[in-house]
Amino acid sequence: MSDRSRRLRPNDPGPSRLTETKSVRRIAFFLAALFLLTVGPSEGQPPAAPGPGSLWTGWQIGEVVIRALAIRGEEVWIGTSNGLIRFNRKTESHQIYNTKSGLLSNVVVSIQFDPKGNAWIGTYGGGLSRFDGNAWEHFTPYGRGSKSYGPEWVQYNPKNGLGDLWVYDLLFEPNGTMWVATWKGASRFNGKNFVTYTMDDGLVDKWVYTIEREPSGVLWFGTEGGVNRFDGKTMKGWTHRDGLGADVGTPGANPPSGEDYSDGPAHHQQDRKENQEANPNYVISSAIDSKGIKWFGTWGGGLSRFDGKSFKNYTTADGLAGNIVNAIEIDRQGVMWIGTNKGVSRFDGRSFINFNMMNGLPGNYVYSIAIDPDGNKWFGTFGGVSRYSGS
Repeated sequence: MSDRSRRLRPNDPGPSRLTETKSVRRIAFFLAALFLLTVGPSEGQPPAAPGPGSLWTGWQIGEVVIRALAIRGEEVWIGTSNGLIRFNRKTESHQIYNTKSGLLSNVVVSIQFDPKGNAWIGTYGGGLSRFDGNAWEHFTPYGRGSKSYGPEWVQYNPKNGLGDLWVYDLLFEPNGTMWVATWKGASRFNGKNFVTYTMDDGLVDKWVYTIEREPSGVLWFGTEGGVNRFDGKTMKGWTHRDGLGADVGTPGANPPSGEDYSDGPAHHQQDRKENQEANPNYVISSAIDSKGIKWFGTWGGGLSRFDGKSFKNYTTADGLAGNIVNAIEIDRQGVMWIGTNKGVSRFDGRSFINFNMMNGLPGNYVYSIAIDPDGNKWFGTFGGVSRYSGS
C-alpha cells in the first residue's frame, strides 16, 4: 500500500465536548472546529499504564493525522490534515493557518525553515508555500506568487517549475539551496527557478519521499523504489536486491480509520503504485548519524542501516515496535527515535525500548517526530501530539 493509502480525509467531526478534571485541562487550542486538550501525565517505561509523575504530556486534536512536526526556538509547528498550527511550547499560545489564511491545501506533510528563518510548508496537492511571518508566497509547477493569481504572479516554463504539487520533504544546504522531494522527482531551487531530477537522471523511482545531506554535500534520496546517492554529478541507486529492507510479508497494521487522504488527480492513482503488501524498496523516512551511517525507514521492511557497502535490517523480530517506519530522528546523545505503525522505538544501537498508548502516546500509529532545544521528543500520531521529556 503506497503513501496514498495513508493520506488523510480532511474532515470536520465537530467540536469535542470537554470535561474539566484534575488530569485533563482545557487549553485555548483548536483546529477548525476541533478542540485540543492536554491529557494527564504517564510513566515513560512500558508496560506501565499512565499515572502521576509523568514524563509525558499529550494534546488530543481530533480525527486528523499529524504528518509533520518542526521546532524553531520556542515554537512547535504542527502540520495536520486540516491545517497548520504554530504553537508556543512555553506559553501554549498558538496561531492557526489554513486555506482561509494563506495555504493552497490544508493537508500539510512537511515543514522546514530556511537560513533566514522563513517557514516552508510542503502540502498534499497544494505545492510549496513560504511564510515569513506576515505574508505567504506559493510555488507550483506553473509559477510562483500570492494565493490569488494576478499581475505579480511569475509564470514558469515547463522546465523551471516545482516538480509537482505533492511535496513530501524539504532540505536546505548551507548556501541556501533548497531541495524538494515531490511525486515527480527531486527539485532543486536556487531562489528563482527549479531544476527537477527524475528517473532520466538516474533516480530509481520518481516518487521521492525523503532527502538527507552528508557534511560533504552528498545527497541521499529515499524513493518508492529504493535509495539514491547523488554527488552533484552522478546518481547511484540501491534497492532490495542490494539488501535494502527486510522480507517480512504484509505490513501487519493498517492506519486507523479516517486516515486516508481523499483521492487526488488521476496521475496519482496508478494501480502499480498501490502496495498492498510490504515493500522493502519503499523508503518513507531517513536519517544520517554522526558516524555517517545512513538509516532508512521502509513501508513494511523495517529499519535499514547502510554503511556505504552493505545493509543491515531491523524488524519487530529484533525488537523494533513496528515494521512500517514513518519517521526517524537522532538526539544529541546519538540515540535514535523511530516512529512506526505500532508506536515509538528508542534505539541506542544495541537494543530497542518501545513506547505506545499504554505509556503516553495518543495513538500507536506515529507519523512524525521532532526534538526541541531542551531535548524533549515530540511525536505526531493520528489524533494528537505527545511530548516526552525522558532521555
